[in-house]
Amino acid sequence: MKNDIDDILNSMFRGGTLQTRRKKDQMEDLGEALSQAADRQEQAGKALEEAAQAGDRLSRSLEESLRQLTREAQADMAGLERQLREDGVDHRAAAGNQGPPQDLDAAFETARMETQAQVLGQEEFVEELTLAFKRPFVAGSKEGAPLCRGAVLGPHGTGRHSALETLTASLGRQGVLKSGKLSFLRLSAYGAAGSEKVFVQDLYAALKSGAVGLVFEEYSQCHPGVLALVSQLFQTGSLPLPGRYAEQKGMLVDIGTALVPGVVSSLSGAGKYLFLLGEDSPGKLSGVFGGPFLAALDQVCETKPFTEEDLLELARRRLGALGERCAARLGLTLSWGEKEAQALASAYHPDLGAEALAGEEEKLYKALSELKLRGELTCSKGTLCKGEQGWTLTPVPAEQGKALSLEPQEPVGDQTLAEVKEELSQIVGLQTVKDYILSLEDNFKVQQMRKEQGLKADSPSMHMIFTGNPGTGKTTMARIVSRYLKAIGVLRGGQLVEVTRADLVGQYVGHTAPLTQKAMQAALGGVLFIDEAYALCRGKDDSFGLEAIDTLVKGMEDHRDELIVILAGYSREMEEFLNANSGLRSRFPNVIEFPDYTAQELLDITKSIVKGKGYRLDPGCDQVLLRYYQDRIDHGDPRVDGNGRMARNKAEEAVIACSRRNMRLPEDQRDLELLLPEDLSPQV
Repeated sequence: MKNDIDDILNSMFRGGTLQTRRKKDQMEDLGEALSQAADRQEQAGKALEEAAQAGDRLSRSLEESLRQLTREAQADMAGLERQLREDGVDHRAAAGNQGPPQDLDAAFETARMETQAQVLGQEEFVEELTLAFKRPFVAGSKEGAPLCRGAVLGPHGTGRHSALETLTASLGRQGVLKSGKLSFLRLSAYGAAGSEKVFVQDLYAALKSGAVGLVFEEYSQCHPGVLALVSQLFQTGSLPLPGRYAEQKGMLVDIGTALVPGVVSSLSGAGKYLFLLGEDSPGKLSGVFGGPFLAALDQVCETKPFTEEDLLELARRRLGALGERCAARLGLTLSWGEKEAQALASAYHPDLGAEALAGEEEKLYKALSELKLRGELTCSKGTLCKGEQGWTLTPVPAEQGKALSLEPQEPVGDQTLAEVKEELSQIVGLQTVKDYILSLEDNFKVQQMRKEQGLKADSPSMHMIFTGNPGTGKTTMARIVSRYLKAIGVLRGGQLVEVTRADLVGQYVGHTAPLTQKAMQAALGGVLFIDEAYALCRGKDDSFGLEAIDTLVKGMEDHRDELIVILAGYSREMEEFLNANSGLRSRFPNVIEFPDYTAQELLDITKSIVKGKGYRLDPGCDQVLLRYYQDRIDHGDPRVDGNGRMARNKAEEAVIACSRRNMRLPEDQRDLELLLPEDLSPQV
């Protein structure tokens, strides 16, 4: 800048003379240069100021982002804490009834009508139950508290379960509740001392299941320690845990003194409906749970016994449902009269409730469908009749054929008593077992004679336990027992239903009891055979296994004249199993030990199997097999050796070896029926 000005001045005074005219333009240039320099300086200042402001904005943005992330993290943590209690209705909506009142009222009215249609003759009960569900929407519910605590009481089979499930499902389907599910906890599964830990774990699973409500039932068989926990949950809405627990893989685990994240110190019923289901009156509830429990209840809903008119209407509905099934599946238009409705209503039994009528309807449909399958149902219209000979179907018009019986018929291929005894005699060994089974006929006949003479007839328990090693004939004998009891008249069906733990024990809360009941229902009129029964209970912490046992014991009592249960398993394990439930040992007085087979019996079994396959043993095989079997019995594992399976395996090995040997011989030297000593395994 200084040098530019000097140059301009020198040019203006060149030669000692001021060059005014010539340098006028240069003066203007100088002014412009000065102005531009000032502009550049001002722009530089603004740029520095903008940079400073941008830095401030960036800093504030980073700070705000950090605060936002912190708020979100805190919200996530709070959400995790609320997870157990936010599966029900929204607390704010329930307390303030934010939805349009007319929509909410309409939804509850729809749910009430649907439930009333399902549960006949219980109008007042359904109304009270609807109010229990509606209560938090009108009266509100405190933060951290259950939505409603209620007792659902009444005689067995009067629709308590159906009403709860139907009402909940309807409200869930209409969007009033976040879920249409209920979780049922059978308190009878916690009857043993020390069951509190298992109960807490099952309660946690139920709270996490997404169900909108929890239903506690069968409390009369529950241990007092667990009842105290249930009472506390109802009274305070939460349950402090007695030890240190944490969630691991979706389950609540006792962690003892271990340092792990996510420790759970209490369980909360907030956001849930809590119901206690029982048959006692409110007064008796106080004696079981105490006065504070009864005072904590928001609603008490009671069913009443069915009247004769209620049962008659139930029977009409069942016959209507039967008619619809027949029209849709069998092409049969069914009609009936009031007499038939009364006959069906008479099938009601207090222990079974309305399900007794449903069972009779199912029997009638099965009989009709059987006629259809066999081509005996040729009419398109028929009248259902109940007379002295039982249920019949009369074609309409009557000229189309004679009346068809709908009473259970003897299954094709049923064995006579003589045939069953002959089959029993062909079983190798097990003489003590055979003698016991044959003695059942003598006792049954004597009791029948006493009954005919007006004397008191005893009905001794025929439930049995078969103990012994695998392959000693337990399953085979169970099959014969079922047919034998049918032949002597103890059982009407004679079928054998074979199950194991996997068929009876569910994988989540509320699944086990229906599975066990389904198996027993299939076995009614016959024998339920549970192999490896000791696996049902894997210790006092196996709540699902204990639930299956409790359901089994109750079912045996409910169907004492229709069902025989046979348990099978190792001797020592079965002894431990009997101690799992106090009612088991008394209900299984007949413990039958199946001894291991002797070497001679194993040889006889081998010959029988070989004969059944169309072969025969060379006489030289006898001593070889006797030595082999005796060696295995003396030095092998008694749970593997010395049983019928070893004989079967040996026979199958010999058949395969015989086939290989014959294929190497000329055709004229082959004997395709003879098993030689060389066909036996090299180990023999």
